[in-house]
Amino acid sequence: MDSEDVWNDTSWLTNARMLLAWLRAQSPREVVLLILRHSHRAQIDSHDVTLAAGLTDIGRITSYEMGRRLPTDRPVRFFTSFVPRCFETAEMMAQGLRDAGGEFIDIDPLPVLVMPEYTDRMVWAELQPDGLNVHEFVNRWADGEFTGRVQDLQEYGAHLFAETVERAINAGPSELHIHVTHDLAIMVMKRLVLGRALQRDDRENYLGGLGIRAYADGRYDVISGRDLIARSQG
Repeated sequence: MDSEDVWNDTSWLTNARMLLAWLRAQSPREVVLLILRHSHRAQIDSHDVTLAAGLTDIGRITSYEMGRRLPTDRPVRFFTSFVPRCFETAEMMAQGLRDAGGEFIDIDPLPVLVMPEYTDRMVWAELQPDGLNVHEFVNRWADGEFTGRVQDLQEYGAHLFAETVERAINAGPSELHIHVTHDLAIMVMKRLVLGRALQRDDRENYLGGLGIRAYADGRYDVISGRDLIARSQG
């Protein structure tokens, strides 16, 4: 299995390739950050293994190849959900970055990247183990259906933005922050940024996600891998 061929020819990596091209076009004098979905994981058929599923071989290879293609004009700090598939993605990306001559600072666990706080664990039965209905789950959550069972979506979203975008702004452009999380967190951010109900196509593929350019006054621009694909085809 040639890793170059895997990176170039795997169709579900289109989002990741577009997002990486966007990142490499940004000036090192600007504050930019990535919010990424983990790479290709083992099949999840039951809620019992949701938190335990790690990466497949293809997931490790593609994570490494994405890391090897990161810009090396500033050091990179990774933040990750503690769930194995996210931490493994960050580890493999960091290895690829080092092998390309880039500087890797650290991998820091960030609880907000896992899931919101909740009082009723049965709420997760509403989310399919493989996440195919994540757009519907987030829409129902935003509409208040899970009030009292899970943290308010707006509250969770504010915490998520504070720990990612605001942290990057405070750090300044001297380092690049990359966050590896689950599609749930990415879809919450999309729902809040887009200000509309989510659709199935809003879900990012593995290693896809959001690119954010942030400013000292708190403003930020958000682009997604799917946005970039649509632009290239438009």
